[in-house]
Amino acid sequence: MRSLVENHIGDFLDILTYQKKEWIEFWKKLPYKPITDNYANKFDGFYEKLLSISRNELTELSHWYDENKENIRDELTVRIRKSARDFQLSKEDFVIYLIVGIGEKDWIVVDGKSEKVIVFDVYSIWKKGKIDKLADAIYQSVVHFRHGELEGNYYDKSEIFEYLKKQIVSAKNENLLEMICKLLDEHVPYYNWTGFYLMDDEGMLVLGPYVGEPTEHVRIPVGKGICGQAADTKLTFIVQDVSQETNYLSCSPHVKSEIVVPIFRNDGSVFGEIDIDSHYIAPFDNRDKEFLEWIAKQLMVRTVHWDEFKRRIKIAYIDSYLSYLLSEIIKYNVTYFVDLYVFNDPNKVPENLFKLWRISEKLSCSEIKNIYVVDKVEEQRAVLYSEIDSISLDYNILNLPPQDVVFYMIKNLREEMAKKLFYIHYQATRLAQSFINSKLIIKYTLNKDSNINTILYAFLTGITAGYAGSFNRAMFFYYTDEKFVFQKAIGPRTQEEANRIWEAIEDIELNMKDFLDTVSKDFRSALELLYEGKTIELDVVKKYTDGEAHVISKEEIPELAETFDILKEFALVTVKSGENILGLIIADNNFDLKPISDYQLTVLKDLADQMAFILENRRFFETVKEKAEIDVLTGLKTRRTFEEFIQNIPLNSFSLAFLDLNKFKMINDMYGHEKGDEILKKFGKCINMNIRKTDIAFRYGGDEVIIILNTTEETIVEKVIGRILDCFSSSAGMTFSTGVAIYPAEGDINKVLKLADERCYKSKITGKIEFEDSELNS
Repeated sequence: MRSLVENHIGDFLDILTYQKKEWIEFWKKLPYKPITDNYANKFDGFYEKLLSISRNELTELSHWYDENKENIRDELTVRIRKSARDFQLSKEDFVIYLIVGIGEKDWIVVDGKSEKVIVFDVYSIWKKGKIDKLADAIYQSVVHFRHGELEGNYYDKSEIFEYLKKQIVSAKNENLLEMICKLLDEHVPYYNWTGFYLMDDEGMLVLGPYVGEPTEHVRIPVGKGICGQAADTKLTFIVQDVSQETNYLSCSPHVKSEIVVPIFRNDGSVFGEIDIDSHYIAPFDNRDKEFLEWIAKQLMVRTVHWDEFKRRIKIAYIDSYLSYLLSEIIKYNVTYFVDLYVFNDPNKVPENLFKLWRISEKLSCSEIKNIYVVDKVEEQRAVLYSEIDSISLDYNILNLPPQDVVFYMIKNLREEMAKKLFYIHYQATRLAQSFINSKLIIKYTLNKDSNINTILYAFLTGITAGYAGSFNRAMFFYYTDEKFVFQKAIGPRTQEEANRIWEAIEDIELNMKDFLDTVSKDFRSALELLYEGKTIELDVVKKYTDGEAHVISKEEIPELAETFDILKEFALVTVKSGENILGLIIADNNFDLKPISDYQLTVLKDLADQMAFILENRRFFETVKEKAEIDVLTGLKTRRTFEEFIQNIPLNSFSLAFLDLNKFKMINDMYGHEKGDEILKKFGKCINMNIRKTDIAFRYGGDEVIIILNTTEETIVEKVIGRILDCFSSSAGMTFSTGVAIYPAEGDINKVLKLADERCYKSKITGKIEFEDSELNS
């Protein structure tokens, strides 16, 4: 077989030995006619373009050629001859000329003396910085020549595939398969039919989303055709020339080659396949195989097991500490992005990664940018980044408790962001103390022996105490007849008195409980003697009666500042219940003269809101509290109540049952949500009728229920669940799945919740109540 690649680069580079004015003559005298003439005739203004070439660039190309010329021809020939049969090289109907042209087109086919000549311009590909891909580019030109194309430019497969990877990992899951088909069709020149076949319950490959010509092969048995063989052997199949494949199912006369890549489930079974048809002979190589297998691995998370991943994201527990951090982060208006590196088995994904996933989907200031599927469990991580900072949380960090993850972030973020995060954490601890005080006040007000005098002093103490709001003074006015009437106050009257109080409290430890335990019902603050009988007309403060806490300078309302001896600025909040004004609170830092902080305003607003409930009607407050604890549809306790339960568990041990309705989505889809609500009402009623007095039932999600059974005996659990199932089956004609875990025998409450949920999922398969394998401990 004659030489396929003829290297004439050196002959064309001899042009450098001539002055530019002689370059045209040099070209015309080259001994490769009619090839050079035919090549030049392919370009408008060829000789003008020849003279415009930079001598310096050609000189650099010449240096490269001198270093590589010994290996060029052999390397190129070997690459092409590997596909000798596919390319029909035995016909000897073409040859490849390597030349130095004008750098405008990578390759052009011209007529030679007795065959076609693929004239390849190494100067063109060198200018693009792709000279190291010369062998690949020459091979590519032969692929396209055999397809009937007469000119073209090199496209770098590796760059195309890297671009497509970025598009896929950043894509949303909605219509992901359709999007992948469109992406591959648009960006890979030789992918002429791109589609998916998905395995059905009968073991048939069924045509899914695709882009390309319609095909009659909408159902393919395993083992039949290239697709069937790939499913049967669980191997990637590359067929460079389908005419030489005896088991090929013809989809179109245009198809010349095919690559099929299986998509697996976590148990190793075949979920489906990626199928690529090409109108070109031998266009595929190992890069195609690796790229398509990479897509198949991404789909294990993004499609195959996506329902389970969504469920895990949905039930990822965000405690109150994390919730507060997140709500405060939003206030800084720093948009951050998240890249998630996830293993394909949801059971091996750290819980904190699911939490970050859920948080990033919900927060307005965050966005999941990319989702990568990794090969190893320990490669999982989450990368958070913004314009000003970034941090990576590796697998070990993600397995720490949430508070340790926050601590790690504070230590490793840049100073600016670390300060913000620490400040939020610091504020959280201060507010936690304030909320504890609020809880104590509310608890006291519900006591039948509490009185309005002490209640008001308790709230004012919460506003002024150093362990709470830290204002120097606080005053309460009740509202009547378009004016606010002074009623109670707490704080020093003079600077001297303030100093004496501060000196005194240095030697004692006080909290709200101390105050409530010791304060007399007849206690009266000395500050009240100054302002007894004072009033504030509604019009004076009307623009501040929105129920929010406001900071007001003494100059804004001078008459009020003068009446109540305010020296600098003060905070004001109206106590409201709905649109009804109940009273007014004024607080200031009259003696230490510190600026009023956001923290102080938060405490003031919170206590004013708490006070509104108490002052309007204690009975009304009880009613609101009761309604807040009960889900109106099912009559079960709410998820919020469950979260409070697990924060302060009152039982030493119990069984946690996770219940999930079977085929509930089908009811909603077929009959609408009204029918679905009717089913949920019957479900809740059956639960409330059949649990014991010592058991508690919560509505956890849409059709998910958690029951806390005050027992660890399996037989009792089965009896209670069985009664509920009999009732529900009789009234609604439906069933539910149940998973049970034991606290604390099987771990902390989060572990027990997770186990019960997983067993509920297993129950859907087995149709029975799922406990742990070993016998339950009594």
